[in-house]
Amino acid sequence: MLYKGDTVRLVRELPDLKLEKHQEGTVTGIRHSEDGHVLEAEVRFYTGSGALTETLPFDAVELVIEQFHDCTAVLWRLEESPQQIVEQAMHAMLNHGFEMRQGPNVMRLDYSREDRFWRKGERSSDATGAHVVVAAPAWDGCIVAFSGRQRFHLEFRLQGRRPPCVLLHQRYEAYQEQRASTPPAMTILRVLLNLCNATRAECCALPVAGTWMMDESWDSLLQQPFFPDLFLVPRSKVPEPLPPLFRMQRLQSDRAILTTLPVKFAPGDDSIERTERELKLNQLRVCIALGEKAYDQMYESSGSVTGLYSDAKEAFRDAIVIANELGLTEESTALSKRLEHIKAVFRSQFS
Repeated sequence: MLYKGDTVRLVRELPDLKLEKHQEGTVTGIRHSEDGHVLEAEVRFYTGSGALTETLPFDAVELVIEQFHDCTAVLWRLEESPQQIVEQAMHAMLNHGFEMRQGPNVMRLDYSREDRFWRKGERSSDATGAHVVVAAPAWDGCIVAFSGRQRFHLEFRLQGRRPPCVLLHQRYEAYQEQRASTPPAMTILRVLLNLCNATRAECCALPVAGTWMMDESWDSLLQQPFFPDLFLVPRSKVPEPLPPLFRMQRLQSDRAILTTLPVKFAPGDDSIERTERELKLNQLRVCIALGEKAYDQMYESSGSVTGLYSDAKEAFRDAIVIANELGLTEESTALSKRLEHIKAVFRSQFS
């Protein structure tokens, strides 16, 4: 399966087009068969003479592992050593039907302590995952790509500014399905439960936005209003009363699931299809959480806060639009006042 925007590379030389084997390009278009299989991909390459776009057979290209992804979960407060984290997390994926993806499926990450940034390192192909298990604990971090339509990628951050954590990336399209109905929601829940058990993670949250990915302040995900739709946490971290739309289920060892996802808590439970209104209410919460996070980061930033201020304004404006669409007049008024407060703070303290 390919999507627009994917990075691919040639699996063979194309001398007629003056393209070498392993030359990389970006997918700009896809042609499918009647039953949905990819037949051809339109790929844009950049050569010494400029951009070149060609339509190629599907079997002429393979995916290239990338650093950034659409939807991310984080597991933190891990109680295992780096060696055990990598080994057990890899087994949790491989033993439950997710094989290593063909082609370049491992990317080493190097942490720049001066810039506080995770940089892309060398890429390699590891057919079984054995090399990752042996070598990765000595690296700053790495990303591992698995097969499957969700496009799961495990990211290990082992030697950075914070204690080790594990990230699970997937495509946004897959997460939209998980938000809406029970079967896909149960799939991601099982994957995350397996990873939590394997790494002995105290906390897990899904999804995580880029603002948290940059500062890695994972504990702030537990502050209301929540951005994530799913938490696997100690029972003591579950708020009382529960926030709107959230449900809670106790697990063993005094742990709990806290979620808005349409998961079943017992085999006999009915499947859930979330309504458009529920999904919009959920998005309202997400926008408010993004705005508050950007506002908090304005005070924490050591550099320019203009970008954070812009993010905060955009998030609250989106929240106001959604509140008006839902007919939540009081909520819209409160959000407008909050936005005006943030503008006033920026003008008086940061401009």
